[in-house]
Amino acid sequence: MTVRATKFTPEVLLSVPRRSAGVPNSDGSRVLYTISTYSFAEHSKTSEIRVLDIATQRSTLITDSDGASEPNWLGDDHVLILTPGDKGSTKVKVGQVENFKKRSVIPNRSLYIPST
Repeated sequence: MTVRATKFTPEVLLSVPRRSAGVPNSDGSRVLYTISTYSFAEHSKTSEIRVLDIATQRSTLITDSDGASEPNWLGDDHVLILTPGDKGSTKVKVGQVENFKKRSVIPNRSLYIPST
């Protein structure tokens, strides 16, 4: 459903979803990007990290966790995302694009991603 504004008030303009610049993977077949939206009705900000498949033009949600940011590629199929940790710290989450929500990990010290 598309909402159409009759007047362009500051609230309407600030509520429009904003997309970040895209980060392509090494072969240019997929692009990582974020979408941020602010709701004046709920006084809350939502953020999504998504991947666009260039061939199909389909966008898939990677995560909508609060504070998730700075998505980057590790190879062509794995994603690295920063998430907020305890006491102002930052955690690194790594996972496959296809099942990031179910199988992402927070590496302890070293990170190994097997080549496919």
